[in-house]
Amino acid sequence: MALILPDVPALRLRLLRLLSNIDRWRPRFSWTRLQEAARTSTAMPLGVQQLKRQRTSTLLSLAGVTASLLVIFAQLGIERAVYESSVRLHRMVVGDLVIVPYGFKSMQLHAEVPVAVTDIVTTNPAVATTMPFWFGVMSMSHAGIPTARRIAWYAIDPERPAIEAPGLAENLYKLRETRRLLFDRDSRPYFGNIAEQADSGVEVPVLGPPDNRGLLHQLFVVGNFAVGPNVLNDGAVLMSEQTMAEVFGAWWSDRPAFIAVKLVAGANVDAARQQLNQALIGRGEAITVQEFEQRERAYWSGETPVGYITDLGFVMGIMIGMVFIYYAQYQIIRFYLPEYAILKSLGYGWWFFFFMIGQIGAAIITPAFVLAFTLGRGVYGATEAAMHLGMSMGLREMVVALVACVIMTVVSSLFAIRRLWKVDPIMLFE
Repeated sequence: MALILPDVPALRLRLLRLLSNIDRWRPRFSWTRLQEAARTSTAMPLGVQQLKRQRTSTLLSLAGVTASLLVIFAQLGIERAVYESSVRLHRMVVGDLVIVPYGFKSMQLHAEVPVAVTDIVTTNPAVATTMPFWFGVMSMSHAGIPTARRIAWYAIDPERPAIEAPGLAENLYKLRETRRLLFDRDSRPYFGNIAEQADSGVEVPVLGPPDNRGLLHQLFVVGNFAVGPNVLNDGAVLMSEQTMAEVFGAWWSDRPAFIAVKLVAGANVDAARQQLNQALIGRGEAITVQEFEQRERAYWSGETPVGYITDLGFVMGIMIGMVFIYYAQYQIIRFYLPEYAILKSLGYGWWFFFFMIGQIGAAIITPAFVLAFTLGRGVYGATEAAMHLGMSMGLREMVVALVACVIMTVVSSLFAIRRLWKVDPIMLFE
């Protein structure tokens, strides 16, 4: 009697094919599968446990992701500082409407409104009063600084101030005397102790731009107000229209940067704006204070390199973070590839592996976010102390950074899980 043994290699091959075909292991989306995979991966945190055993790659990834988040926080802070500092003055404008040059984009372009449009505006019965505002840049020096520095100057009619700035109301009467200035106390510290001397009641002599004979005008700082610098200007001074005409020439009175318009009580703002635009016929443009601010912000965002640079830095921060998270995930997958093959042969599906790999990213991104947030607050504080641009860690920065963390984790997990697509239980017998 002969005993015939089965063909072991053929039997093993058929068995492995059967196990491989139990599940095609493709992502089949349904809320039931998703919830079940989430519960299973939460109850069995394999990703976090595996991450603890890979200390070198974990620390390297943590450092890289922290650096990328710090870059993101820095870009968001710079963006906020640039945009917020550029519209500080716009938010202080008094009135309901603003007459600006036709096609207005930014005050930094130094476009002017013909003063003759005031006669057209005041004929509208809805207009109560008009308040012109002048803006420019000059050099200024005094005994407390070694060389002359660039500074922005604002000019108003003291009887009809176009802005409401902190400290202006109590010092407005001082501008009625010519050659008197108010100094922006929030200016950068390059200008010495002008603000402290002016607060003490001392008239601080400063030298302004030269006249037509080359002699520097002597001016006197007699008080302070507060607006703050922006990216282009380190500080500002405020003067009256009479002082402006004496220092820069009487022709400047015909070239206001904008004219604030206050309407009579109960007037319809939209109707008055439409009527004024029809009357101006391209000589100027009547816009709301909110649109005045929005156009300035849009100019800095879309027509200067600032918006592109900050956006590029944000994208680069996300990409760097994804690379470091993917590195940790790939190292773990490569080291525990046979174990993943066993789980796959037992019927665990695509969503389970996705959540498990996502655990690795979440375990890295969470401490990295806390660390980057702490370091970011320090960076913000140091930068604000030096630049006075209004850098602050607000809710927007935190939310955007959290969204960036989610993007990093999800995208890196999708790339890492592609490695598991090639895992086959047959490798257990190799």
